[in-house]
Amino acid sequence: MLPRRKIKISSALAVLTVAATLYSPAPAFARGEQAKLETLNSEIAQLQKTLRVTRTEHDKSAARLREIELQSAETRRGVLKLDQEIRLLGSELSTLYNRQKQLNSQRRRQATQVAQELSAAYRLGREEPLKVLLNMENPEEIGRTLKYYEHVVKARSKILDDYQTTIRQLDTVEQTLLDKQNALAEKKVQLLAIQRTLKDEKKQRSALLKGSSQKIKNEKGRIDKLNLERKQLESIIKALQKHVQNLNIPDSQPFSQRRGKLPWPVQGRVGHSFGSARGSHLKWHGWLLNAKEASPVKAIHHGRVVFSDYLRGQGLLVIVDHGDNYLSLYAHNQALLKETGEWVHPGEVIAKVGNTGGLENSALYFEIRRKGKAIDPKRWLKPRA
Repeated sequence: MLPRRKIKISSALAVLTVAATLYSPAPAFARGEQAKLETLNSEIAQLQKTLRVTRTEHDKSAARLREIELQSAETRRGVLKLDQEIRLLGSELSTLYNRQKQLNSQRRRQATQVAQELSAAYRLGREEPLKVLLNMENPEEIGRTLKYYEHVVKARSKILDDYQTTIRQLDTVEQTLLDKQNALAEKKVQLLAIQRTLKDEKKQRSALLKGSSQKIKNEKGRIDKLNLERKQLESIIKALQKHVQNLNIPDSQPFSQRRGKLPWPVQGRVGHSFGSARGSHLKWHGWLLNAKEASPVKAIHHGRVVFSDYLRGQGLLVIVDHGDNYLSLYAHNQALLKETGEWVHPGEVIAKVGNTGGLENSALYFEIRRKGKAIDPKRWLKPRA
């Protein structure tokens, strides 16, 4: 059975513990917030389970689509992880190459010094200092000469020690370089394998969507599907709304004071705007922003993630509670980067643009809600230049 991404209550509570400690002066507050979030998570999980009950062939197709898209999301998370590891290894290799270059240059300079000192020592000969001392009669001059030769010996010894140290350091760097190069090659092989897996999953998804669309042969079937998906989203919003109004969202600047000043969640153009027609008797409750696949999706304001999971028709969905009865929704993502309970800041990346939930092309569906009711994002986001 394919793995399913679940709301991780334990990790969410761990994050909440840290956040509550930072924002709350009393431990009792933190415990209270944890209890509220646990109750919310439990109810949402049960509601999700109820909504996923399959009744018709189309429901079965939706369930299969969910499995494929969740598996693809996990695969993409693996790609992101490998990409990060490859970039880190590349940076480490660059640093090591520079260090190798410096050590080689240092080794060449020291090798020249060593050669010069060996040549000088050879010219003097082993008995030369003794001959000089025997020819001297002034005790003070003998003392100065002995000090001089002592200094020469120490200087030569240090030059040789430094040279040997450089050689050892160079050997270490070159061995580390070899290890990192091998690790990088291995990561690239893993990346190619996981990309092939992702390609196969995309083919499965495409075939499933094609088959599903053939089963919906008229406008009524499409509208019924959209209505069902909308009702499921409203069920989640209603459950969230019941609980989030009791959650504490400390912020120096309330959401209500940010009208017309909020940043856009993604770089993209508006494909469908709030209130525009979506078929007979249906309208868009938010914006569908056409955007490049895997583009970063950013939180529009400070808040806490209260939903981070898959929902039929919405795909991988993030919902952020901003306090004061305001929520923001980010749907159809290809990967979710925040878990339920985590705090987010304005401009923080919370997901990656995708087409989960049945979209053909990559896009972000974005909503702002107040007291559970969708409102026009145009009034809240800052105008684009």
